[in-house]
Amino acid sequence: MLKSWRKLSDYLKKLSLKKKIAYSVALILLALYWAWLPSRLFDKPYSKVLQDENNNLLAAQIAPDGQWRFPQEDSVPYKFEKCVLTFEDEYFYKHPGINPVSIFKSFQRNAKAGRIKSGGSTITMQLARMMRNNQNRTYYHKVVELLLAFRIECSYRKKSILNTYCANAPFGSNVVGLSAAAWRYFGRSANKLSWAENAALAVLPNAPALIYPGKNHERLLQKRNRLLKKLAEKNIIDTRTYQLALLEPLPERAFTIPQLAPHLLNRCIKNYPETDKFLSTLNQNLQVRADEILNKHVNALIPNQIGNACAIIAETQSGKVLAYIGNSASVANEHQNFVDIIESSRSTGSILKPFLFGFMLNENKLLPTSLVEDVPTQIGSYGPRNFSLDYDGLVPANQAIARSLNVPAIKMLQEYGVGKFHQRLKQLGFSTFSKSTNHYGLSLILGGGEANLWELASAYASMGRALNGYSGTKKYTTNNYHSLYFLKNENKETTQKHQTSDLINASALYYTLSAMTELLRPQDYVGWSQFLSKNKISWKTGTSFGFRDAWAIGLNSKYTVAVWVGNAQGEGRPGLTGVSAAAPLMFALFNLLPPAGWFQKPLNDLEKVKVCKASGFRASDICPETFETQFQSGAGKTKICPFHKIIHLNETETQRVNSNCYPVHKMKTKAWFVLSPTQEFYYKQHNPYYKSLPEYLPECQTESQFHQMEIIYPRPEFKIYIPVDETGTRSKTIFKATHKNANATLFWYLDGEYLGTTQKFHEMAVQPAKGQHSLELTDNFGETVVCKFELIEK
Repeated sequence: MLKSWRKLSDYLKKLSLKKKIAYSVALILLALYWAWLPSRLFDKPYSKVLQDENNNLLAAQIAPDGQWRFPQEDSVPYKFEKCVLTFEDEYFYKHPGINPVSIFKSFQRNAKAGRIKSGGSTITMQLARMMRNNQNRTYYHKVVELLLAFRIECSYRKKSILNTYCANAPFGSNVVGLSAAAWRYFGRSANKLSWAENAALAVLPNAPALIYPGKNHERLLQKRNRLLKKLAEKNIIDTRTYQLALLEPLPERAFTIPQLAPHLLNRCIKNYPETDKFLSTLNQNLQVRADEILNKHVNALIPNQIGNACAIIAETQSGKVLAYIGNSASVANEHQNFVDIIESSRSTGSILKPFLFGFMLNENKLLPTSLVEDVPTQIGSYGPRNFSLDYDGLVPANQAIARSLNVPAIKMLQEYGVGKFHQRLKQLGFSTFSKSTNHYGLSLILGGGEANLWELASAYASMGRALNGYSGTKKYTTNNYHSLYFLKNENKETTQKHQTSDLINASALYYTLSAMTELLRPQDYVGWSQFLSKNKISWKTGTSFGFRDAWAIGLNSKYTVAVWVGNAQGEGRPGLTGVSAAAPLMFALFNLLPPAGWFQKPLNDLEKVKVCKASGFRASDICPETFETQFQSGAGKTKICPFHKIIHLNETETQRVNSNCYPVHKMKTKAWFVLSPTQEFYYKQHNPYYKSLPEYLPECQTESQFHQMEIIYPRPEFKIYIPVDETGTRSKTIFKATHKNANATLFWYLDGEYLGTTQKFHEMAVQPAKGQHSLELTDNFGETVVCKFELIEK
């Protein structure tokens, strides 16, 4: 090598100055020629394209320059390659970018015609011409194209050159590239086109402004058929294929580019603005069918002025999104249908209740069957109500979840702590609860905060995934808790993860999801009977205050379906509830999915516990009826039954007594299920076998450790709104009380002024003035209760 350099150096030293200058100029020109080719042959903007998991087109947006120009594919379909090379450049794989024979013949034809009639361009030369924005056909530009074509051949393989040509060739109107042309003119991808369709496209770049589907139909047909004949003559296609291809009609007009998932495409563009092609996890067939069902459902709701809905179908285990419908369809956008509501934050209603239930089970705050108070409640200025305005007095916690009762949820949140629940929601992945805990207060569990369908579906799927992933030796890993994902290059390793390694154990998840299987099904969903035999799911609905948002989310071991129904502008409508408006849509979408099993019981994460039959709490030593069962891990640490109390009865067990008035040796001691007067008032309406606490013997009357009387309405610190009619007259309000002694007489006082007495049914109609008041009741045994409230006029 060193000797060679020395010989070259000696040779250059012997050259004359003129030769040195000539060689230098030649080297410079060669360097310039080599640098002439840009790093990217084309710098045109592409259309944004969204494809499903099988590379089917879901949606596309036109390029900024107004052209349908799809991103370049990896290869050219076999049929189109044969067609375009037969028509444009038969010796493409043999020449170096320039075909001297073709150029010579072209020069002869042009000379004979006295004008430029044929260019003799190879595909590489046509590519060079397109790179230079299709300059006018002159001999100067032809020489430039020759030089540039040869330069392209030096740097690119033949397959790459052909692929680039097909991706950038004009196909008439505002269609550029084979992929866009296939969808615009035939409504499907290029690799699914017939020989006749490929032949029709292959002749278009030759004269795109003159001939394309819908323009000069006969000339296009003749050119296509001539190409088909040539393919047959060269034995590229057989005679039968040729004859059948001649019978195929040409498209009369351009097809509309599919827009099956426009909201997801917009989201992809927003998240990844530099990307042109998005390979999604969606399934095209499921997306189409789900979209049809959703729009049919919304059309049925439009008479009630409900115009929007969105839905997600995902795999529970992987988090892969199979269908993404950001909004119902409307060409005129009359209901703000272009908005992706999946990403919009809306009031949650009751949709968060299962998370609270799961957290409390996990932290051994209760058992699934533990009774929770369900009575009219006032907490400061906040007065939650059950949706039905009915109360059970006490209700098992799992039934409270199944029936979506509001007051028990508030009671559970009071015990668990709003601040802790707020933090747990953030750990689950909710980003929308960004304000302080004091801002939300107890209303957080009933829709006082906002969430979006994406994060709700992600959280529910994560619960199912964590239960699926239980191994029997550990609870689960943090990898089970992550967002759903909709792009193939995303997965549980790249999506956002949440710090939840000890948030909810497997058994707590199991009993949470079990409670969600007991919800009442919508009565107007006619397909429920078929669905019941096909799938078992855990599901929950939610309805926001003012009937503005209806939610329904369901899952089993394989699939998660999440639905929102309402109005994009937030307008409330009567009947816009989770059960009536959202749940039927969720069930219909579940019916699109193949049957899947429910979750396996995590046997190694259960704990045997003795349970009080009456209260559902861990049994105390005095609970008369108990049973052993398995509940969540740590169930043995939950608090014992608080309702059973030891009382002393006479020997007939009909009245209470004490040692001051009754012989001790005749007393009978018994554990009794004791409720407060208000709890008892509602509880016995739903439990006919409930036995009230016996009365004292008359001579044994004493101050009881149990309250006998309670005011049901109003509750302490209530704010009462009484409507005023058109004459300015206030309506009366009904005050209610209850007493454990059915024969008791109650004396009613308002602000110290006597109102009257009641027996048996303790109700009093009053018409107090606006402002602060004090209601006082005294029974004929001397017990007194007082309630302060405020009356506000509407």
